[in-house]
Amino acid sequence: MINKLAKSGSIILSIFLIQTSIAQIKTGIDWKNFLSRNDMVYNTLTTKWEEGVFTGNGLLGTMLYMKDDNTLRLEIGRTDVIDGRDRSRMPIGHFELKPEGKILKNTARLDLWNAEANGTIVTDKGTIQWRTYTLSQTNVIVFETKMSVGERKFQWLFCPEVSINSRFKFRPIPKGYVANPPAILAKDGAVEYCKQPMLAGGDYTTAWTEKNNSNSKTYYISVAINRKQSSVDEATQIVNNVTKKDIKQLLNIHRQWWHHYYSQSFISLPDSKLESFYWIQLYKLASATREGKPALDLMGPWFRYTPWPAYWFNLNIQLTYSPLYAANQLDVANGLVQMIDAGKENLSKNVPEAYRHNALALGRVATMDLYSPVTVKPLSEVTGPEGEPELGDLTWCLYNYWLQYRYTMDESIKAKLFPLLKGSINYYLDVMAKEADGKWHLPYTYSPEYPAGTTRDCNYDLSLLRWGCETLLKINPNDSLAPRWKDVLINLTDYPTDENGLMIGRDVPFSKSHRHYSHMLMIHPLCIMNWEQPENRPLIEKSLQHWLSLKSEFAGFSFTGSASIHAVMGQGDIALDYLNQLFGYTKPNTMYLEEGPVIETPLAAATSIQELLLQSWGDKIRVFPAVPSSWKDLSFENLRTEGAFLISAVRKGGETKWVKIKSLVGEPCIIHPNIDGKLQAKGHVQLKDLGNGNYSFQLKKGEEVILYKNKNDLSLKVNAVKQEGRTNYWGSISGK
Repeated sequence: MINKLAKSGSIILSIFLIQTSIAQIKTGIDWKNFLSRNDMVYNTLTTKWEEGVFTGNGLLGTMLYMKDDNTLRLEIGRTDVIDGRDRSRMPIGHFELKPEGKILKNTARLDLWNAEANGTIVTDKGTIQWRTYTLSQTNVIVFETKMSVGERKFQWLFCPEVSINSRFKFRPIPKGYVANPPAILAKDGAVEYCKQPMLAGGDYTTAWTEKNNSNSKTYYISVAINRKQSSVDEATQIVNNVTKKDIKQLLNIHRQWWHHYYSQSFISLPDSKLESFYWIQLYKLASATREGKPALDLMGPWFRYTPWPAYWFNLNIQLTYSPLYAANQLDVANGLVQMIDAGKENLSKNVPEAYRHNALALGRVATMDLYSPVTVKPLSEVTGPEGEPELGDLTWCLYNYWLQYRYTMDESIKAKLFPLLKGSINYYLDVMAKEADGKWHLPYTYSPEYPAGTTRDCNYDLSLLRWGCETLLKINPNDSLAPRWKDVLINLTDYPTDENGLMIGRDVPFSKSHRHYSHMLMIHPLCIMNWEQPENRPLIEKSLQHWLSLKSEFAGFSFTGSASIHAVMGQGDIALDYLNQLFGYTKPNTMYLEEGPVIETPLAAATSIQELLLQSWGDKIRVFPAVPSSWKDLSFENLRTEGAFLISAVRKGGETKWVKIKSLVGEPCIIHPNIDGKLQAKGHVQLKDLGNGNYSFQLKKGEEVILYKNKNDLSLKVNAVKQEGRTNYWGSISGK
């Protein structure tokens, strides 16, 4: 396609720009004030978890809400508190703050910039001002209070939860299952603790201590887990150590980390609801996971009883990590890569013994060790559908691994990915076969969660197999299996279709409402069938509209999927409409619940927002590809793309004024800057016009270029754009 465009002609612009000239594009971001308009604000806290205010450091976390009308509840969570018997997330417990008087007023605010929550309790006897944060670099939760005279003797109490798999509050309890032994409350000097023994061995411990003077009290809280021996010493030592340090210095380190984190990229929107939502998701991600800490499951460190106390790999974790790449938060995203690397041995154990010499797989549900078998028979041995063999889940996870490479262009990531992706695709090669039509066909596999969705030539798997073979050839076109991958790409059976578009698979039409869009994975996120291929537009449109016509079973991520697919079709108004429909299901604190928390949905919406502003699939960068018609002014800085470019841009009055591209590694760049008219460039660059608004050029590592039409527009800064409507949309405001 690029070669075709190149034939339309080229212009060569070679302009040398000294560094001081490039510097005339400056940002005007006042981060503290900007993020304050996106804080969550509460004029009252309620008894609902989904209306609470939360903090976290990627491992520990808190959710603060009301236990009842007169008791504040601080829920404590730690992501790796997992029972060794069934590998499920376990509850820890909560602290209760009960004032002396009757609560008359109870307000709160999540301060995004400083990653802390604060509020005021007004009672008929006085006031309690509180502030809480989970230290970024120390596994300690801090809860501070300042009290008036009438509230100096409020009660503070830890309440452990029964240590039981929360799934059994929603599903039948297996015969013989019992809860872990009761918790043990004790004290070690000034530190109180609660030790929770585990039948599988070891325990987890919550420890805390109090420092106080006449009108203030500060609590320091930590949680430790040890699956072989007692964790009491570790938990109490962490608390003792932190009380000996200067809390102001610890708080300053905490804030510096968060300030650096936010500044890695910037987005400002004229829609206050979406802008605030986006930044809360960025806060949520770094509160819930970090590099070197556990990967993010369905609830993060904010425990709530759920039927899904594990990791789900057939959509959830892939969507969870999806906003981190464009947000230029690759360190945080690396947690998923690290989990996959650490679980490689179990990925081999997940396939039948006959295939373990060359194949890898991952089933629908697992914990951090990634043990989840997938049994698929070769086509020649299959007589009918059996079970729910989700063969594509690992391959989809490795698509995220591929994004980690593409957004960094780190060769060490590519080297680790190659054997994993090769093993994942090998399982397909092991079980597929050529039929009489001369085409490669897949045996019965399962399209995630579709009723009776076990089918031959499942579109979920065909799209991932095709993407996997294409990607393996990009990584190593000289591998010994390269001829096989090429043969698959040439002779793989077509995606099964009928009069309604893409089917679930060869044996199963798409005929029932279904929240997953897995049968359209080739459209999004893989984009190997896309709107820029005119021959595929009728099938894309027909398939999408048929899926959308059956909405009764839609869940939250159905709306983010709809928004993203319309975004890659360039239909920003429709994408925005689906995002607004999602918000009808989103909770006041931006969490999303079905029977339990499913964190991927709001995070996927952050990706959909990014895709309105910037896309980089198919080796081309698209700037403002799907801007809603009502969004006249937009501004973003240092959004990241495939090829390791940082892109900044300003849009004013419905027109793109300038686009800045910085190359981090020196890859060739193809871009659609979305600037009408004769394009000018500031930078030492040869700019080639490929036609249809597309351009290519080569920058060296660290070099920048600015594309623009009018020189006067270069004075426009990346900044917070003006908004209509109220700020601080999220939280709990009466009457909103």
